[in-house]
Amino acid sequence: MRRLEPPLVLLGYGLASLVLIGRHLLRAPADAVIGSFGADQGFFAWSLVHWVEVLRLAQAPFLSDRIDAPVGFNLAWATTIPGPALLLAPVTALAGPLASYNALALAAPALAAWTAYLLARHLTGDPVAAILGGWAFGFSSYLLGQTLNHVNLALVWALPLIVLVAVRLIEGSVRRQRGVLALAALVGLQYLTFTEVAATATLVGVLALGLAVALGGADLRGRIVRALPWLGAGYALGVLIASPLILAALLRPNPISGRIRPDLFPLDLANVLVPTRITWLGGGRFAERSAEFAGNLTEQLGYMGPLLLVVAALGWIRWRDRPITTVIGLAALAAGVLALGGRLTIDGVPGGWMPWSEIERLPLIGLALPGRIVVYAWLGAALLVALFAARRSDADRLRPARVGVATLALVLLLPVQDGRWWRTPLETPPGIASGSATADIADDAIVLTLPYSFRGNGMYWQARDRMRWRQAGSYSAAAVPTAYANLPIMDALYGGSLPPNAPSALLDYLALTGTEWVLIDGRRPGPWTGLLREVGGERSDVGGVVRFRFDPARVRAQADGA
Repeated sequence: MRRLEPPLVLLGYGLASLVLIGRHLLRAPADAVIGSFGADQGFFAWSLVHWVEVLRLAQAPFLSDRIDAPVGFNLAWATTIPGPALLLAPVTALAGPLASYNALALAAPALAAWTAYLLARHLTGDPVAAILGGWAFGFSSYLLGQTLNHVNLALVWALPLIVLVAVRLIEGSVRRQRGVLALAALVGLQYLTFTEVAATATLVGVLALGLAVALGGADLRGRIVRALPWLGAGYALGVLIASPLILAALLRPNPISGRIRPDLFPLDLANVLVPTRITWLGGGRFAERSAEFAGNLTEQLGYMGPLLLVVAALGWIRWRDRPITTVIGLAALAAGVLALGGRLTIDGVPGGWMPWSEIERLPLIGLALPGRIVVYAWLGAALLVALFAARRSDADRLRPARVGVATLALVLLLPVQDGRWWRTPLETPPGIASGSATADIADDAIVLTLPYSFRGNGMYWQARDRMRWRQAGSYSAAAVPTAYANLPIMDALYGGSLPPNAPSALLDYLALTGTEWVLIDGRRPGPWTGLLREVGGERSDVGGVVRFRFDPARVRAQADGA
């Protein structure tokens, strides 16, 4: 039965994920997506297809000419999830990117819960307590919030396993060579899922090791010192596995540097006690209050609630005689403090100095959004929940009561069950779905899709056409492409008002990008159809898509003479 326990627990978590967030998808799995479909999910769909094309040797892995044409974009600075995308490449090739995306979104909470359960099982030896601890991490407000549309940030299942391998190397309960290889694979995969999480995990991991050395006895310090070379070797091998991605990022200019605002996305301290709309307990009850929190809904990830905080604190107190418990508690607290960002923010109002203000001055790590670091506080809290519920002796009469209290704390974290949060039906124009609207477009032609960037689904349209054509603009990051930044038409493309001389400004954009086709979602034409006709576009309507064709040479001549 002991051998069957882990797969049965994984099955249980998987069913829970399906029931809580996936069941709404079953009504129309072919044309719907888990969460709130928009620019982020459109880019993940694009990325899943991109890596299939890389395997077909049809695309370069990182320096892509498919977007932000004609300049291209360094995908090493985007959330292309190469590791998961390569693992699911057969699914993407056979069933399309939405099938792969939905599989990842459904798997993320279940896998995170399961790996946290494995870690808690090792630390407590108690299956029931470990299951509760795994649930606390996998179905936390962090995982649920990120599952809405940040699958790269929801795929954090490697983190508990990295801790477990490190603990076992320090204990000496795993063969060193095997532990090094396991650690390397996990670190490499985390980098290839999202470098920001891998980088912040390194920061918090070093902090936790420092706490263990400082607070542990002579025996623990000796074990850590002896394990350090093996831990270092595993980490270095993991970085080596991810080195193509890391080198592509470091050896080329960062296309979004200077346009990221980590200071806008701290953990709002009030969010720790007040739920947002995605939590069943919250729903609309606290909507007015939670709307004031810093960041946006998918970055408001800190709700634990008073009861869970009390349970975690009591778990720490119950096992305070074990140094690892203190390390877990202090590391979780430290991660929570770092997540608060450079200034303490309460109900959206920034206040006094916080330690992250020093870290954000550092290169690379300073680009991380601090609020996301709360994932490590969640992992620590989940382990303390397991310790609270764990049996210390056969004569533990209060064990049922503790399990009941811990369970209640987790019930209060359940997600809202309004299907509108967890399922988005796609209304792809028939001309895009059938390919008829893009059939006339030559391979490698440059195409502008409207609505533009995150306001439309151009990334998904391009992915459906297997990247045949290049795109003028894109949504690869929440930043205006540098090559286009000073063009007067950009504000209008992003939903603002047209500039005074709109035809001339539009011609400048079309000339700079070499655009040959413009594809407009016929349901949302905006101000563009008349303007594109005015500057000489040849119009045709196909399957709900308004198309305009241009001769780039003629456009350049018009722009030069304007």
